Amino acid sequence: MARHPEVKEKEIIEAALELEKSGKTPNPGAIRATLGYRGGLVRIRDIWTAYAAKRTGSFGDINDHELSLEDLPSDISEAASQMITQQRDQLEMLVISAFRRCQKMYERRADDLNKQHEESLQYYKEYEISADQSIKLVEADMRELQTELKTLAKQNADLLIENSKLTGKVAAYEAALPNNQ
Repeated sequence: MARHPEVKEKEIIEAALELEKSGKTPNPGAIRATLGYRGGLVRIRDIWTAYAAKRTGSFGDINDHELSLEDLPSDISEAASQMITQQRDQLEMLVISAFRRCQKMYERRADDLNKQHEESLQYYKEYEISADQSIKLVEADMRELQTELKTLAKQNADLLIENSKLTGKVAAYEAALPNNQ
């Protein structure tokens, strides 16, 4: 069996009109206070919104945003505040946990990049050492070749001198030989 409302529609509308006459805004909490804290806020809101819409000629949807947490009964308001606090605490823990995971991931990636960088540096150091050794070997070979070149140039010069002497002697012998050939 349905329960009869403890406050009639007419009483709600009269209380709201009385608030308007006194210059106050007739919100559900104020109307309920005028009624001696009787009636449900949602029902009061629905009745007053419907009446105000008829009065102004607009029949828009009832807006849930007209009620605030403070408009609700104290036990519901306190329970909602406690639930909001718990949700905020859980959200804070979630954000902290996500931050820690991101920080660990960042540190791992930074370590990987540092390791790759160190490996690259080691490779280039070894490459530089190898190139330096190759340059030293080429320079040593070049010094040996220059020494050998000087030796061969001296031998060539000596041979040219000796060849010139021999050519001169041959020419002298040929000149000394009778021309009867």
